[in-house]
Amino acid sequence: MFSDADQIASLVHVTPAFIRMVTAKPEKFYREYEIPKADGRKRQIRQPSRAVKGIQAWILRNILDKLRPSPNATAYIRGKGLIDNVLPHWGNHYFLCMDIEDFFPSVRASAILSLFVLLGYSHESAWYLTQLCTCRGSLPQGGVTSPSLSNLVAVKLDRRIAGYVGKRNIVYTRYADDMTLSSNNREALPRCKRMLVHIIEAEGFTPNMRKYRVMGPRRRCVVTGLVKNNSEVGFSIGRRTKKHMRSVMYNLLLKGKCDGKYRNRASIEGWLRFLHSVDKPSARAMDVYWNALKDRAGLREA
Repeated sequence: MFSDADQIASLVHVTPAFIRMVTAKPEKFYREYEIPKADGRKRQIRQPSRAVKGIQAWILRNILDKLRPSPNATAYIRGKGLIDNVLPHWGNHYFLCMDIEDFFPSVRASAILSLFVLLGYSHESAWYLTQLCTCRGSLPQGGVTSPSLSNLVAVKLDRRIAGYVGKRNIVYTRYADDMTLSSNNREALPRCKRMLVHIIEAEGFTPNMRKYRVMGPRRRCVVTGLVKNNSEVGFSIGRRTKKHMRSVMYNLLLKGKCDGKYRNRASIEGWLRFLHSVDKPSARAMDVYWNALKDRAGLREA
């Protein structure tokens, strides 16, 4: 534990004056810019300076990494990934998906302050930690500590939703701002909509109703980018993606044509590594296809 700027500075290896400058005006130590979202809108990025990143990395390693979010959270957790978000839903046939609007900016500095106080820090220490992890009164999209802090602040949200739907034989997981509920009862999920929205709003977040959708066996179900088709027991990357990537691989190696996203062998091999983490059966088949193409192109290593 620590109680003032001098002690914090000593731990993170900067001067007390620098700690006081950052905590007095955090926004001066961030680069702000926008990137386009998939829906055409803009996402505000606040990227901390190298020195602030270093401080946040210390807070992450020495404080936040020692804490566990709710069991329903599957993003930003070491050893977990997309596959862990869909595994609890494996045997179900009906899905409700939605997300939280502007998830990181919705987490206010006051919630971060309360979290650190709850963890046992004095109000002064909690204030310093909060100022070092927030910008303009909320979690910055781009901060090193923002993912972990968002999960910890959302613990009560997860518990309330899981408690409500668990009594109705509904499974709930959250991957960052993406919320997934599933059931084998076709009527159960739509009935949860009103209470789900109420809980999200009561916890200080805004549900993104543009992303609200209910899916069943008669349509292609997509959950955090993974697909469940009628003919498949579990989740995979889906037939469309498999077909597209085979085409990308063929065109790159045998025709010398580049896809916009996959411009060289390294980018495709990176995608294959990702595929192994989410869909091993498809990954094995794609490895065989990729290696056969390299053989034809005379690129296979001896």
